[in-house]
Amino acid sequence: MTQPSRTTETINPNYEAIREIMHAVRDRLTVPDRATLAIGLIGHLATLMNRRQMDRLLAQLREEAERVQDVPPARRLPTEDGRAAG
Repeated sequence: MTQPSRTTETINPNYEAIREIMHAVRDRLTVPDRATLAIGLIGHLATLMNRRQMDRLLAQLREEAERVQDVPPARRLPTEDGRAAG
């Protein structure tokens, strides 16, 4: 008998479960604890991914971090090399 293929990517994400977890993290952890949890989760996820998936995850994290910053990257002061800081 052939077993169905295993994948780490789901076709239908469970957004309700994700939302509940995010609210629990926000309500129960301090900001430093959230940062520690985030680093741990990223490290754990990286052990389950191939290089292409890791590159995609890091790109998504970078985009999300820029999106939620107080000052958008396009409005940041330029650094010494002439690019926007960040």
